[in-house]
Amino acid sequence: MKKTILITLSIILVRSGICFPMQIKLIKVIQIPKELLFVSGYFAVLEDGKFLFADIRDKNNQIKIFNENGQLEKSWGKMGPGPEEFDGLGYLDYQTPFLAIADAGKRKIYLFEISGNGEFLKLGEIGAWEMNGPIKIYDKNKLLITGYIVSSDNRGYAVFMRDLLGKDTRYVLPNEYKFGAKSEGEHKRIFEEVRGLSWLSYLEVLEDTAFYISSVRLKVVKIDLKSGRIESFGKTPNNFRPLSMDRRTREALVDPRKGKEIQEKMFDSCSFVSGLFADKEFVGIIYVNREKKIGNEKYFVPYVQLYNHSGKPLHTLPLASFYSEENFIPLFYNRKDRLLYLCSILYKEDAIQYTLYKYKIEP
Repeated sequence: MKKTILITLSIILVRSGICFPMQIKLIKVIQIPKELLFVSGYFAVLEDGKFLFADIRDKNNQIKIFNENGQLEKSWGKMGPGPEEFDGLGYLDYQTPFLAIADAGKRKIYLFEISGNGEFLKLGEIGAWEMNGPIKIYDKNKLLITGYIVSSDNRGYAVFMRDLLGKDTRYVLPNEYKFGAKSEGEHKRIFEEVRGLSWLSYLEVLEDTAFYISSVRLKVVKIDLKSGRIESFGKTPNNFRPLSMDRRTREALVDPRKGKEIQEKMFDSCSFVSGLFADKEFVGIIYVNREKKIGNEKYFVPYVQLYNHSGKPLHTLPLASFYSEENFIPLFYNRKDRLLYLCSILYKEDAIQYTLYKYKIEP
């Protein structure tokens, strides 16, 4: 897109009593050719600005690298039962120079190191059959994994840490904290309100702090990975409509005759968290509402909410131009250059269209 769209966020950052405005600027839109990316949604941005996607449906090329203009430059990774083959790559995380990528079929996570000449050197793999969500690299030898795991004392956890050898598992986030609830009673109430409609979670790591959020509540759970301390923050803006279903709605949702209609009503009437990112100055949440209409089709549009690390809300504003048919938005955040990449997903008659929106966050 040639036209640059500037979104001014009236965010006040307090530094020694001096106030700084912040801006989010849409600087580029990159469309990935439909015939080159089959089923994806998880991607990373490498140092040279190229995009790495996992393609879970391509039997011959599970990993694909596109340049900044959306042209395919490299692909590899055959599907199969062999030790160097994959069975459906999905969730991934990239922290220079390490790439962690999850294999849904084999229930494993592979860790690679990218060499100076662009080669991917496999460092190892770990079993992760408990995984059902995003993964994050904590350091070269440890990964944070979202899923469901039960400790020896029969307590359920939504996030756990595992070393590269797969011998040491550390339990990080107890299940009752995943909605940011203040008590077990509040957690059970929220669980009943959202049960039956599939919901996602998002994970971010900044040095020794992990951030977790579910897609159905605007509450960030902040975890000190050294001390184990857990706290939560989040302020629900006026246009965020939390999912809340009564018993009759939940029963209708699982009824084959009514389920699709009920789900569509929930998408139209409720808001969903769709992304999480952080740097040393703020924590960012992206949430969506299905409120854009083109012809007879409805689309989700994103809003950005920023907090400081004490949990104080700074501002909430929409991201112009972006829209998607999915209520989750794959994203990648380059902390060094403060570049935020969002991936739009549109279902065409012949294929899925993936489009990347590149934003610059500026003080």
